[in-house]
Amino acid sequence: MCGIVGVAGVDAQLPPAERDPMVDVLAHRGPDGRGDTTLSNGRWSAWLGHRRLKVIDLSDVADQPILNEDGSVAVTFNGEIYNFRDLRRELQAKGHVFRSAGDTEVIVHGYEEWGEDVVRHVDGMFAFAVADRRMARTLLARDRSGKKPLFYSADGGRLTYASEIKSLRLAPWVDTSADLTRLPELLTYGWVPAPHTLYAGVRELPPASYVVADERGVGDPVEYWDWPTQLARREGVPSKSLEASVRQLLEDAVRRRLVSDVPLGALLSGGVDSSLVVGLMAKLADEPVHTFSIGFPDDASFDERSYARRVADHFGTHHTEFEVRADALALLDALLWHHDQPFQDSSAIPTYLVSRLAREHVTVALNGDGGDEVFAGYERFAAAAIGGHVPAGAARLAQRATGALPEGGYFNHRRRAERFLAGAERPVLDRYRAWTAVFSDELVREAVGEPEHDPAEPMEACYRRAADLPELDRILYANFKTYLPGDLAVKMDRMSMAHGLETRSPFLDTALIERLARVPARRKVGLRHVKPLLRRSFWPLLPKEIWNRRKHGFGVPLSQWFRGPLAPLVQDELLSSDARSREVLSPGLVQRLWCEHSEGRGDHGARLWTLLTLERWLRELERPQRLTPPSTQPVAA
Repeated sequence: MCGIVGVAGVDAQLPPAERDPMVDVLAHRGPDGRGDTTLSNGRWSAWLGHRRLKVIDLSDVADQPILNEDGSVAVTFNGEIYNFRDLRRELQAKGHVFRSAGDTEVIVHGYEEWGEDVVRHVDGMFAFAVADRRMARTLLARDRSGKKPLFYSADGGRLTYASEIKSLRLAPWVDTSADLTRLPELLTYGWVPAPHTLYAGVRELPPASYVVADERGVGDPVEYWDWPTQLARREGVPSKSLEASVRQLLEDAVRRRLVSDVPLGALLSGGVDSSLVVGLMAKLADEPVHTFSIGFPDDASFDERSYARRVADHFGTHHTEFEVRADALALLDALLWHHDQPFQDSSAIPTYLVSRLAREHVTVALNGDGGDEVFAGYERFAAAAIGGHVPAGAARLAQRATGALPEGGYFNHRRRAERFLAGAERPVLDRYRAWTAVFSDELVREAVGEPEHDPAEPMEACYRRAADLPELDRILYANFKTYLPGDLAVKMDRMSMAHGLETRSPFLDTALIERLARVPARRKVGLRHVKPLLRRSFWPLLPKEIWNRRKHGFGVPLSQWFRGPLAPLVQDELLSSDARSREVLSPGLVQRLWCEHSEGRGDHGARLWTLLTLERWLRELERPQRLTPPSTQPVAA
């Protein structure tokens, strides 16, 4: 895990006063060292900067940027290549000479051998830049599921790129003013889907894509991989054979992610996915696994530590758990600094805290991210499976009865029922998009007027690409292409790298993804229990109570906080006469949402959190980019 930054083109030679801050603002991603190099052929040059987190080959010879034998090709790399040993042997057989024992160098020699097709050979989580002096070109690439971030700006013949936008904000030639035409997408999804951002001159390289920049300019992103939708309806493998394949693939994925020259552990929530990862680690490791959990005593329905403790006891792990009373006010600025843009997902708070506390013991941690994407584990998938069979008239009658359901707590049965029944007369694909939206289409228009860009387009584009599949398969495809890279991957990357903690996700292994993509959604979506295929494949491994517990995300009592400690912040900032968001949002809508929430007539916690991060972000844009994050301390309960 590292931070990368660079500039390439006909006007890319920078003085140290300009380039050094762009590297050092990424120090949290690579606290173990920094490096940079410049390649030039007289008319073209490329500067590559790097912050290093040492994980594999801790020697100085593995410091980055890494060059080839004659110094004509250089790479700066963030991530892990899980098949690097196989690639190393293949490249050595072709005559390439390696100096280090790590994974980065396979990218340099792989580029020499295959050019931009190197991205199709490497398997892992990665974002990298390769500069080629002889061809006066730069290659940027990002991994298949979007685990690692990469942002770039094309200014004439000059390419500027970095792991995080804060580095680009330090480049005066990059336009980092707000692009508020993308605000409807933020309100709809809780993030702005790639390739766009909320910055006018900054693009995000989409997952599974690469960009080539040369003396002619910066090309468009080229997609090199996709979830294999064309195979999803041809699965006819008997269940036992499929389950055996699933067991082997996930075990292999965990095994590949245990390669490390530094202490390694696991983030354990007590859910099925992270528990399975821990169980397989315990099976494969020579020593007890180090596991880490966190809990919030403010609301017992959000505290999963008892389940995590049961799993830790079952597998004999060295378990450390933390109970904190999160000061969301103190954390807000730090989280926003690391995200660089407003964000909707308040589970960034516990992710940030558990990552910081785990980093006191280990440098690498495995997690269960991606299990719900690959094995169709979200309850909304089951809702989509039955949603098309609920008559609109019956749904409207049921809506009248939702007021009798209990409200509050993690599961908030009333809110879930209302969301499921809303728009029952609409097609299932439209309803699914409405279920996942932070703000409905109607609220978006009320907030900002008629959008310049259709916020539905990113998800509609995914539906179109998978048009030959059944509706449920199209939903799974769209979820993988939008929610996973736009929300989950961003949260885990920024919150773990905030503390120099590398996190690895076995469920996002390429072979596992491709194998499960061939399995029709109807074999993966469970109506009685989530993830029936995963359950059948691994049933004996986990305690029964872990399998039988209800699906539970990694959340915080946000709605309760907005009726308590966060209430003054809304009133003092979001509703104040000098609120920056008043210039871009309807003040009447913000006031109405707040009144309904504070008076208990509605639950707008996620919406208020999104608006609050937007307000804070707009204020931050008025100030110079901070070079270090705001300091925070967890408050032990």
